Amino acid sequence: MAELENLTYYHPITVRFADLDPQGHVNNSVYLTYLESARLGYYEQAGIWGPEAGIKTGMVVAHIDIDYLAPIFFGQAIQVGVKLARLGQKSFTLAFVIETVPGKVPLATGTSVMVAYDSNAGQSITVPPDWRQKLVYFEGGKQT
Repeated sequence: MAELENLTYYHPITVRFADLDPQGHVNNSVYLTYLESARLGYYEQAGIWGPEAGIKTGMVVAHIDIDYLAPIFFGQAIQVGVKLARLGQKSFTLAFVIETVPGKVPLATGTSVMVAYDSNAGQSITVPPDWRQKLVYFEGGKQT
């Protein structure tokens, strides 16, 4: 899990009763909602998105992979840690871990590939230079 060292953003999650499946643990599809919340928090902290942008982030999900390591239960304190793993020309990859609080026991890990996207033109675009600069700065000046 070397790619999950030095995470730059942590997003707290409240497990809702509605997140549970009939087995009494968080349904696998809800993990995607947790990741979406963490991504938006990461974008806002990095300065590449804000609530005033409305529903448009300028990014679309191209690929997500998740390794489910342990179940999450109602009332369990968890957080999603995120960091930039790769910054390409038209996309970037975020690495994440969903973990317990306290203790940081990993419950799920994975990556999310995000593509810069022009919703009006309906096509991918180059990652804007100001986003690139802000992401690198947010990550402590490390270009990945």
